[in-house]
Amino acid sequence: MDLLTRCFLNTRDELLRFLTRRAGRVVAEDVVQDTWLRLRERSDPGSWHEPRAVFFTTAANLATDSYRRDAFAEKLFTRDADSSAAACTRPDPEAQADTVSRLERLAAALEGLPPPCREAFLLNRLEGLSHAEIASRLGVSTKTIQRYIERALRICLEVPE
Repeated sequence: MDLLTRCFLNTRDELLRFLTRRAGRVVAEDVVQDTWLRLRERSDPGSWHEPRAVFFTTAANLATDSYRRDAFAEKLFTRDADSSAAACTRPDPEAQADTVSRLERLAAALEGLPPPCREAFLLNRLEGLSHAEIASRLGVSTKTIQRYIERALRICLEVPE
């Protein structure tokens, strides 16, 4: 059994309890699996000084990303539902399917960004933080935040319709 598997099995139950308190059982189970996959694909367990901390940090970040995606989708659907309710009492299934598809493509594009870039973009667009506030939170310059947000916007604009 490799190091990653051993570390995962040793922390899995505790990680699941931690995430369940934050996000609920269903989301927690998904995030635990996503954590395993993310670390399996993009990590070198041999370089970890604190394997447990790596699992918990990765899981917490993925749970935050999941929450933000869900909040963004809810906000988007609520806005679409409000505008369509005034015009028509029945929602258009084709338009909803198109919106879901576009949202999934956008989420996939944002997932491809480096975590600091994605976080800066989401803090700016979803939480309305200024470049200076984000720079302070992430410990980088405002110019770096500007570049992160510009990069994320370019990625968003490249998502096919």
